[in-house]
Amino acid sequence: MTHTEGKAPQKSTIAGRQAATVGLASIASAAAGYLVIWFVPRVLNKADNAEFLAFWSALFLLFGILGGLQTEIIRYVTASATDPSSRPKEGTAQARRVPLFAVVFGIAAGVAIVLAATSLLWGRAVLGPHWGALVLVLAGACVAFSVHAALAGVLSGRHLWGNFSALVASESSFRLVLVLIVGLLAGSTAGLAAAAAAGALAWALVAVFSPQLRSAFRTPLTVPVRDFARKVGHASVSTAASASLVVGFPILYRITTPADVYLASAPLLLAILLTRAPLMVPLGTFQSVAIAHFVRHRDRGLGALRPIALAIAGVAVVGALAAYFLGPWLMVLLFGPDYHVAPWVLAGLTAAAAVLALLTLTGGMCVALNRHRVSSVGWVSAGALTLLVLLLPLDADLRAVASLLVGPLLGVSIHTVALSRRSAVPLA
Repeated sequence: MTHTEGKAPQKSTIAGRQAATVGLASIASAAAGYLVIWFVPRVLNKADNAEFLAFWSALFLLFGILGGLQTEIIRYVTASATDPSSRPKEGTAQARRVPLFAVVFGIAAGVAIVLAATSLLWGRAVLGPHWGALVLVLAGACVAFSVHAALAGVLSGRHLWGNFSALVASESSFRLVLVLIVGLLAGSTAGLAAAAAAGALAWALVAVFSPQLRSAFRTPLTVPVRDFARKVGHASVSTAASASLVVGFPILYRITTPADVYLASAPLLLAILLTRAPLMVPLGTFQSVAIAHFVRHRDRGLGALRPIALAIAGVAVVGALAAYFLGPWLMVLLFGPDYHVAPWVLAGLTAAAAVLALLTLTGGMCVALNRHRVSSVGWVSAGALTLLVLLLPLDADLRAVASLLVGPLLGVSIHTVALSRRSAVPLA
């Protein structure tokens, strides 16, 4: 019997109109992020802005770690819907229904406790003089965002892309509104940090108007909690390593750079954020679509990535040229003369963003195919090499560009080699 014999034809993971909705959500999310990045330097001086960017990095690094919840829930919900063999049989121990969100809250509470308990070791080094208050803000954001991530996972797994898009767009928009209000009333690093973190509570507003969102809260977990938590752990290792490169780089840069050099590095850190956003923000939004698609069409293997990789390469070439010739002018136009960045740095950071996008896709495909360890090894290797390059005695700009290119290239290589060795892997 062939692979498709005896099965109904599979529907597309996402329809054109739904893809457009997700695309609009990603544009809204990117625009909101850009506006926050543009607004904060107008409220804070350059040194305070560098402190805020360190918190911003820590916040989204935490969100990235919790993204392992979303990734595993997408895979779990999608596999349960499309692969009957992955569903537990009635009357077995596996069929006992545990509320999914009770498990999610337990995981998030555990992460928040570990975060607070270990903050004596890293708080001041990462968050600066106000680290105590900022750690409490991060702990609260941890619990709030875990609910957001789990809801996004359930909605993606059920292919409710309109509701998913509303959730994503509202989270970033709510954050922008809060940052603008706090910045205009009393602009301080701690106040802006709290406003940025509170954006993770947007799901509470969306749930008031969305029956589908409220229904998602009733999703059962029919696999053993220990197995689910283990897979979330594997996925979170990957997303943590991913987030350390995608949004956590300012932290890595801070702990490997003298304090006076770091406090003057706001232009470089903003350049990293701006050159990544055109690729990484839409990719971050569509990652849920990609994982659901890879699960449904897991028989296609690595070939499914080829056209996407070529498209990213094309965008990288055009983007790097634009960054070289127009980037320095745009930086000064948007942020003022104190934020000039060399053309070669902007072009190099744009190329690095494309490699990071490829690493994100290959890592997501590994998780979708239940190869969590391969995804983790690729991401951790990329993060480790990035950190090693940052420790080299090089010029500050060269260290940043080289580390962001070399580390992700290693991760892409590891994922690609593993994915090219196709073998059947159970989804459960």
